[in-house]
Amino acid sequence: MILLNFLYFESPIGTIRVEYAASGLHSLRFVTTKGDNHTDDHGMEKMIQADLQSYFQNPEHRWESPIALHLGTEFQEKVWLALRMIPAGEARSYQEIAQLIGQPNAAQAVGRANGQNPLLLRIPCHRVIGSDGSMVGYAGELWRKEWLLTHEGFEGVNQQMTLFADGE
Repeated sequence: MILLNFLYFESPIGTIRVEYAASGLHSLRFVTTKGDNHTDDHGMEKMIQADLQSYFQNPEHRWESPIALHLGTEFQEKVWLALRMIPAGEARSYQEIAQLIGQPNAAQAVGRANGQNPLLLRIPCHRVIGSDGSMVGYAGELWRKEWLLTHEGFEGVNQQMTLFADGE
């Protein structure tokens, strides 16, 4: 049995709950309430906090915190690896990701895998947009997706998303 540790991080766009073990990150998601941190691995906790602080200061930050192995199916892992290859300041469509992983007819399955990503930010699913450039689907809410893409310097943010900037 793996003992999960967790920490809460206050970001510019809300509270993030991180679950991790010595093997790496298991979950990174936005939450509405903050709880108490729990760790038996202070080194990993400091690495994760440093990564998060650095990302919000410099979106091109290279993450040091390892990802726990096998968080998803073989297909999901393939999609999530492709997402990690998208540089900050750029975006790809679901169709482009499907082609990149060698399954050009799997754009909808890529969308489902993207939506099941357990490590928001670390696996940058916010960098995936609709083929028409629209902001679609983000577990952390669309207004955060727009904020993250803008933070990273992506110039193709659909301006209608600013209607959701207050988090509603």
